Amino acid sequence: MKKNRRRKPGAVLALAALLLLPCLSLKQAHAAREVDVNQECSLTVSVEIGSADGANAAYLEDFNRMQIPVSAYKVADVDVTGQKYTGIGVFKDLKFESIRTDSGTKAAEWQEKADEAAEILAKNPHAEAAGSVVVSKTPDRPDAYGVITGLDTGMYLIVPEAAYNPEYTVQYTFSPYLAALPSSEYTVNGTGSDAWVYDVTVGLKPQAEPQYGRLTITKTLENFNPSLGNVTFVFHVTGRDPVTGEVRYDEVESMTYSSAGDKSVLLEQIPAGLAVTVTEEYSGASYEINGEASQMAVIQSYAAVEAAGETGAREASVTFRNRYGGGNRGGYGVTNHFESDGSGGWNWDTPSTDRPEP
Repeated sequence: MKKNRRRKPGAVLALAALLLLPCLSLKQAHAAREVDVNQECSLTVSVEIGSADGANAAYLEDFNRMQIPVSAYKVADVDVTGQKYTGIGVFKDLKFESIRTDSGTKAAEWQEKADEAAEILAKNPHAEAAGSVVVSKTPDRPDAYGVITGLDTGMYLIVPEAAYNPEYTVQYTFSPYLAALPSSEYTVNGTGSDAWVYDVTVGLKPQAEPQYGRLTITKTLENFNPSLGNVTFVFHVTGRDPVTGEVRYDEVESMTYSSAGDKSVLLEQIPAGLAVTVTEEYSGASYEINGEASQMAVIQSYAAVEAAGETGAREASVTFRNRYGGGNRGGYGVTNHFESDGSGGWNWDTPSTDRPEP
């Protein structure tokens, strides 16, 4: 993507500060020249901004493989001083007096104003964006980025859309924020050049939301000896992080049969991306496994399965087969489940222990 930049001599943009103060928390500016309110501006959204201090470092690998749609909505005009903003359009009632650029406004106050603008936008879904771009990795730069060109001077609400990493194991959401065009090093930091910069670079303010999926365990009991009564089969399910090998899921499930046939058990809310191993640890005293005692699967997130046309993902499942192997010993049992009472104790979810007569 070609970037059209027209920087004034000596203009230096403090990029790292823009992520820390994405709303461009401005201090008292004494610009050498008035703002050229007719100057065309551009806005570069880069995932690299802030990575040096760790703000985005943990997410960079994902971001550089993702596509993140970003839109910019003009919320206010700016005067020639670069310090007075007037709400426009559906944002006409948005007031900026309380956060004038010479008031020492904190980042939290700017974020509050951005949230107010986002609420107005939510009530006016047909409001037209001044520009939009998809932030993504390109061969010309080491980091994912996108450039919105042809913007007027003024204040903009930057709205990145939620997006999944390629594996759909994490959904990233982003806080909306305000960006002023133009800006300067002095207005951002209170020191440095006061030359107006009409091509501004900002970063993303992400939150990571881990995704979850489900696992279906299906068993076929080929034949059944009714004289021994019900028979219970027990499964141990272990889920490990595919990179670190850390166990992040550990559960025991069971199935009880009163006749031959198929049964399934569905396990929900398993962290997506885990490599799970399901082992049949008890097969009834007089029954035997017909096949492998352990099966493996990778948990796909609900979102990945829903988007199967794009991802090709299928819900994780494993299957087992058992048959009566002779003998006259029954194998009925129950599985106990315990839930925290929130006060350091545990509640026992008592299943029925009544064994039907053979």
